[in-house]
Amino acid sequence: MTILVLDIKLPPHMGIYRNVTPEHFITGYFQDILLYMIVFIALGYLWYTHHSQSHFIQHTDRNHLWISLVTLMFVALVPFSSSLVNRFTNDTLAELFLSSNMFVIGVLNYLNWAYATKNNRLMIETVSDKYIVEEKKRLLIFPAVSLLAMAAAFVWPAFSPYAFFLAPVIMLLKKR
Repeated sequence: MTILVLDIKLPPHMGIYRNVTPEHFITGYFQDILLYMIVFIALGYLWYTHHSQSHFIQHTDRNHLWISLVTLMFVALVPFSSSLVNRFTNDTLAELFLSSNMFVIGVLNYLNWAYATKNNRLMIETVSDKYIVEEKKRLLIFPAVSLLAMAAAFVWPAFSPYAFFLAPVIMLLKKR
């Protein structure tokens, strides 16, 4: 997650900014910083859901490891995906790439849980069926939000990343 900030780079020739105030300089980076925060929060949400799953998964096997590995591959692609959006602001394809990447991560996160809980193959014995079902429902929030972000990319590309704020908001509302 912290690698995302490396995409926010200062220009190589700072001398051209001699007559620019820090306020104007920083506002020029507003879009980059905002996208960094949006993607960081989205990844934080995904990390939170993955972390809550890990309390109940007692074992692993080859298939489970491969699901986790493929998930990590797409998580590692997020800095590139968000970099595309920073470089090609308001571009539908760039927004779709980021949203699709997030969608795949959300689906794989769901598959990780679904695989582990099928017939309680990897679970601790005390996890209830009710909790398993509720967690599956909660894990569908992020792919749904990602689909909303994809749809927004066609209508208003600049708004597309803001859809990811919905996942933690929905989770907090459901807890209340």
